[in-house]
Amino acid sequence: MKSNILRFCKDKKSISIFWFIILLPCLDLILVKAQWKLGLNPNLSFVLAGMSAGHIPQILLFWFLPIYTLILCSDSYIQDVKTGVNNLIISRKGKRAYLLNNFYGSFLIPFLVMFIALLINLILAWIVNSNGHESSGLLEMSNPKNELFSFSQQHPFLINVIFLINVSFFTGLAGLLGLSISMIFPDRKYTYPLTFFIWFILVALPNHTITMVMQPFTEYDYNYVISSWLFNFIIIFIITIVAYIYKEKTDEL
Repeated sequence: MKSNILRFCKDKKSISIFWFIILLPCLDLILVKAQWKLGLNPNLSFVLAGMSAGHIPQILLFWFLPIYTLILCSDSYIQDVKTGVNNLIISRKGKRAYLLNNFYGSFLIPFLVMFIALLINLILAWIVNSNGHESSGLLEMSNPKNELFSFSQQHPFLINVIFLINVSFFTGLAGLLGLSISMIFPDRKYTYPLTFFIWFILVALPNHTITMVMQPFTEYDYNYVISSWLFNFIIIFIITIVAYIYKEKTDEL
């Protein structure tokens, strides 16, 4: 993990994407502040609530998430293959240790980057809109048949924290997806478009879209959100396991 963190910190592209992910939710907060003149409720000012017109920051952040994670750290395997570093590390540490280290790093680094970005945004939302009360009726409407929505109304801050952790988790999964594709096709001209294609399918699915698990205060109840969460987790988990088994069986020193 130490080598993964050092590589991340020394890579200019990784640092640039890090700041992009940090600043994009801040842009959303600026748009929300400009749009809601009377002051939006701070719980709804959080970027995940999607209250900015057009949801542009959300679209940029979540639709291209695996591309960002590839640049952050997940395409490091491709660089290792090009330079032969993978064989050197495997000869010293062993194949399994090398592969697991890559998987750990490709999950934890994107997870932490997104967690930090969303936490900063949540704190700033409460600072910037501390006196905001406007909710466009979202927190006042009654929908007793939707238990998740009712729970969100009663505990808006808690639901934001839950989704913050959940989005960070799926960002880590996006990192695993990118790494898995790069291990099967260790060439950027294949890895990047194929990873984006798979992720876009998950985004575009009508009944199990991955975006369903990334936005609180929606019309979806527990059954839809949980089924979507399980579906997308299983898909990415299977791809990760297949990539791991494939590389463990086929990589040569």
